[in-house]
Formats: sequence, C-alpha cells, structure tokens
Amino acid sequence: MFQSSIINKIRYREQFSRIFLVLFISVFPTCVYAQKSYQDYINQGNKSDSLKDYKGAISAFDRAIKLNPGEADPYYFRGNAEFDLFKYKPAIEDYTRAININNNYSEAYFNRGNAHYELKEYDEGIADFNKFISMKPAIPEAYYDRAAAEAKNKDFNAAIDDYKQALIANPNYYQAYYDLGNLYFKLKMFKEAVEDYNQVVKIKPEYYQAWFNRAMTEFNLDDANAGCADLNKAKELGDPDADAFITELCSEP
Repeated sequence: MFQSSIINKIRYREQFSRIFLVLFISVFPTCVYAQKSYQDYINQGNKSDSLKDYKGAISAFDRAIKLNPGEADPYYFRGNAEFDLFKYKPAIEDYTRAININNNYSEAYFNRGNAHYELKEYDEGIADFNKFISMKPAIPEAYYDRAAAEAKNKDFNAAIDDYKQALIANPNYYQAYYDLGNLYFKLKMFKEAVEDYNQVVKIKPEYYQAWFNRAMTEFNLDDANAGCADLNKAKELGDPDADAFITELCSEP
C-alpha cells in the first residue's frame, strides 16, 4: 500500500500564466518633429508594451487619455499594462472605465474577469466571463478560465462542463485536458483523470508534468507498473522531482 501523502501530490494549474486578450490596432508612422497626437501616444504605448516596458506604456496611455478621455481603448490598453505589472485593482478600474464608455468591449470583460480571478474574486470573474461568452461564444480560453474560477468556487460540475466546452472549441487544448485531469484527480475520479492525462501526452508528449500526474493517478489505481513507467518518462523529460518519487515508490523492497 502506497502512502497517500506521497501519491496524492500532483501539479496544479498555477504553472500556467493567466490568459488574457490583447486588442491590436494599426500603428502609423509618426513625425518626430510634430507635436504628438492621441494616436501617436497609443502607438508609443503599444510599442512599449510589446517590449515589456509596462511603465513606459502606462505613461504613454496616460497622455493619450489626457488628450481624449472619451475613448475606451487607452483605458483598456493601460489596464493590460497594469495587469502585467500585477496591479490588478488598477487594471480592473481601467477595464471598467473602458466598459463604461463601450458596453460591448468584449476583451475588457474578459481581461477584467482574469484580474478578478487573480484577486480571488471568483464570482465577479465568472460574471465577466459570462458576459464575454455571451458576445463571443466560440473562444475556448473563455470557457477554460471560467472553469478555473468555478473550480475555485467549488462548483465542480460547472467547471467540468466548461473544460469540456473549451475542448469542443479546441480539441488540441492540452491545458484544458490537463486541468480537467487535475480536477478529476482532486475528486478522486482517477479513471477519468487518466483519460485526460492520456490526451495531454498525446498532444504534447514533452510535457513532463502530465506524465508525473498520470503516474500519481495510476498509483491511486494500484497500477504500480504503469506509475513507475510514467515517473521514469517524466524523469527522462527533465522533471526535477521525479527521481525522489521513483526512489520512494519504485525501488525494490
């Protein structure tokens, strides 16, 4: 019998960066001798953002807002830069400003939902994902992120449904298979978890985390041979933790 404290250790969703949508607009060349316009500052801010100079981007969007405070885009762009600086409350405020100007700004709802998620405001996040999905029902990331918020809210059936919906929209969405497998593991639905990890390693065979998690699931199903084979595969792929588990679970007595 394996120690439950050992075989119940899997890797969860926190490995993945939050997904948020970026709205791209056309960038026009500017004259260095002319006084900068609203569009110039938008272009400058987007260029700074693409270079990960988020503070510089915010400064440029500040100037665009000063020139034209009635436009939604600079608030949205500034919110994205704030999000990347982990300033989630200011990001929410800017996404809300964008939405107040343009109630159909779908990307602002989506990204505000992710900012709420980061602040553990899951009900608010789900509401924003709902709004986005009502506008753009074919985007798999929306179902994926709503599922994550629902899982945090312990609404597991809804989360399972949304992961499956994400996979209908994108059958190669390995992150959705991985997180769905993790959720099944948490619910001790080990056979279902194995099926989802099978899909992950089929789509992305170099993803050692899935081999490791499938191994832990197989140990819970009392299939030590399969579990040890998967741990060795995880080790081969560079998993830094696999060796310790192999020593603990696969060594001859």
